[in-house]
Amino acid sequence: MKVSVIGIGKMGLLHAGIMNNLENVTLTAISDTSKMLLSFTKNLKKDVGVYDNYIKMLDKEKPDLTVITTPVFLHVPMAKECVKRDIPFFVEKPLSPFSSDAAEMVEAIDQKNLTTAVGYMMRYVETFAKAKEIIDSGVLGRLINFRSTIYVAQLFRKGKGWRYDKKESGGGVVIGQATHLIDLLKWYFGPVETVSAHTQNFNSEEVEDFAHAHFEFQNGVTGWLDSSWSMRHHRLLEIVIEVNAENGNLTVSDDEVKFFLDKPANGTAAGWTHFARPDLFEGVEIDLGGPQYTRQDVQFIDAVKSGGKVGNDVRSAYEVQKIVDAVYMSADKHGAPVNVL
Repeated sequence: MKVSVIGIGKMGLLHAGIMNNLENVTLTAISDTSKMLLSFTKNLKKDVGVYDNYIKMLDKEKPDLTVITTPVFLHVPMAKECVKRDIPFFVEKPLSPFSSDAAEMVEAIDQKNLTTAVGYMMRYVETFAKAKEIIDSGVLGRLINFRSTIYVAQLFRKGKGWRYDKKESGGGVVIGQATHLIDLLKWYFGPVETVSAHTQNFNSEEVEDFAHAHFEFQNGVTGWLDSSWSMRHHRLLEIVIEVNAENGNLTVSDDEVKFFLDKPANGTAAGWTHFARPDLFEGVEIDLGGPQYTRQDVQFIDAVKSGGKVGNDVRSAYEVQKIVDAVYMSADKHGAPVNVL
């Protein structure tokens, strides 16, 4: 399979490196506006085609799939060019600055039944995947509520670049970081019905550095999310989700998943059950940046081959984007509840 990549920054190089090392997959072309990055990549792989115009690349190379890893405000225009040419594509998260930007494209993708994926790779982390398995098994009984956090020590002074320009990024920590957690919550609990949220700027002028949101899901589950990229003592991004349920409770983080049952259920004993991440590890073809990226890319490529779908596709990411819109709308109304449309 011939792969092309649009945008050779950190994530572009990551996905290019993974896919080019998978069986029967070859990186054939890259596009970027930086001559330095194009030259650097060409030196790494002599037979790759280099372009400073991604449309020319798509037309000449006719790739079997394309990876888009550019700033978020470029995602939809570039993805639309792939849709026009019936090229399956993977695009890094978030999908777009605002859900309205992507609405027309999402409908076109549905009509063409095109295989797509969006980079919500936390689904492919062993612990979060195991938590999904436990929740879906029904051992916890009826789910009641949850609390969740996503923190990292990243920003402690005014940020520079498009990420801190609301017109180009769509927002701050919610869209740039907390969408990983929102995607997990939607994966676990289903569609969100209502959002109430508050945000706070401190280091940034146009976008939020702190956010707190309360969700009501269509199945009756309620809970809250707290997020910041200006949280001290979190060198790496860390997600924690705690779920209360009829027959016990569950806690999952990047490092472990544990749950407690009041009584045995579906062959699982009462009391505590614990899995550390190393206990759940299964090998991958190549590990660049974490095995979750490889699992994500492999599942996308397999879906392209079979004409199938992945869970974290454009339609799913569009639903995440609508939740983000509701968070910002509620925050603008000082926490007034907003329905997710």
